[in-house]
Amino acid sequence: MAININEIENKLWAAADMLRGNMSAEEYMHTILGILSLKYISDRYKVGYAKLINDGLDLDLIDAKTFYYGYNSFIVDEQTSWEYIMKFANSPEIGEKIDNAFLKLEESNEMLRGIFSKNFNKEGVDQVKLGNVIKIFSDEDFSGAQEEDLIGRIYEYFLGKFFKDRGQKGGEFYTPTSIVQLMVNLIKPTKGTIYDPACGSGGILIQSKRYIESHDGNLDDVTMYGQEYNNVTWKLAKLNLVLHGFTLFDTDGNGVLGQRSADTFTDDQHRNKRFDFVMANPPFNMKEWGQEQLLDDPRFKWGVPPKGNANYAWLSHMVSKLSSKGRAAIVLANGSLSSSQKAEKDIRIKFVEDNKVDAIIELPDKLFYTTGIPASIWIFNNNKKNDNILMVSASSLEGNMLSKKLRELTDENIASIADLYSEHLLGNEINQIGFAKTISKEELVENDYSFVPGRYVGTNEEVIDKTVVREEIKKIAGELSKLMKEFSDSIPEIEQAIEKALKSNED
Repeated sequence: MAININEIENKLWAAADMLRGNMSAEEYMHTILGILSLKYISDRYKVGYAKLINDGLDLDLIDAKTFYYGYNSFIVDEQTSWEYIMKFANSPEIGEKIDNAFLKLEESNEMLRGIFSKNFNKEGVDQVKLGNVIKIFSDEDFSGAQEEDLIGRIYEYFLGKFFKDRGQKGGEFYTPTSIVQLMVNLIKPTKGTIYDPACGSGGILIQSKRYIESHDGNLDDVTMYGQEYNNVTWKLAKLNLVLHGFTLFDTDGNGVLGQRSADTFTDDQHRNKRFDFVMANPPFNMKEWGQEQLLDDPRFKWGVPPKGNANYAWLSHMVSKLSSKGRAAIVLANGSLSSSQKAEKDIRIKFVEDNKVDAIIELPDKLFYTTGIPASIWIFNNNKKNDNILMVSASSLEGNMLSKKLRELTDENIASIADLYSEHLLGNEINQIGFAKTISKEELVENDYSFVPGRYVGTNEEVIDKTVVREEIKKIAGELSKLMKEFSDSIPEIEQAIEKALKSNED
């Protein structure tokens, strides 16, 4: 059965606590991820091998690639298995055995080469603590974890628990599952190419796969592409994609995550390539993005974004990457919706003039693990029926509160927004007071090109009937007057009672 990441959070905490003090938080996160990946691969191998034998086949007669695509498993020999590693959990050789296991995995499975960090035996790693971490996860069963974004969810867990400040400053925002589900339900990526230029650990691409599978799509009809700047996170993304059955190369032999980790702006790994679907949650309000080197870059034909904020650089990059009928869903901080900064406003105007913007969805707060910044989803469409724009103010949706500081969108929330956008795509006008409204280009111009949905959707406050209010006031005034008279009439009696009490007390 599929694992529930929430059920192993206590073990993640215990493992982190075990390593704390011996290494940095980032080091122990990747140490734990490496160990769990080894356990996952070992457990999945058992399932794949059992199916292979049931099919009457012999592992010696097929290659690693056939085994991977046919049985969702990697080749695992004795010294790579979890059972073998566990034998050394109390030995000072445990780090060496883990490093060797990763080496053997890469030798036997070409698609894993270069993914693992083989530093479990390096100087400074406490082998006793490492062995204890191995034992913490010894009884977990990941054989049915194919449907769970194990790498992404653990990455999310550590970002939320230990890296909040670093995550905000470094731009490593894990995109919560409910937001990704909303994005894929909005642009419905079922056939063609999908691209995430700030892919992190690959969560958006994994969720896209699930959407395709749940809507009877064929994964052979889709190729996923991504790019990531942080080298360690890039390796996590490669591992995550591989563990979920993705190929790391397209039909032309190009790496779907590029040839290396690289900056999307200054070293675009998919230069001159266009995509049918673009989805991303790029770093919010990134200050340094290399503008000085890109003043003449064709991606910024709508205008060069300001040096001190990359929000519109991300928007421009992704819109420039769309195919002729491509659609994009991009999460950005709400400040981008109405920025009065001249360069950003000019780009916003050009987007409207070119009829690129299709919808804006303002999200509720408390959706992100590592930032409290309110956000919205921009929808771009290169195949619009008209120049209208759908404005959705979903900031009041309660969702499901996971804690006082964190909520997630419910399936009903997601469906309500996605259904409205589907109606919009058909050319139908939307007008749900206080929630959503179709606006014209003229309305946008009248509002100085502000994309803040609240300026357009109105409020659903009840209309006050002044006649009824006057009658209520008159009624309350009458009742109050009656009470005042009764109180006034009772004053003499109260005074007599007080005097009698005082006299009795004197006696």
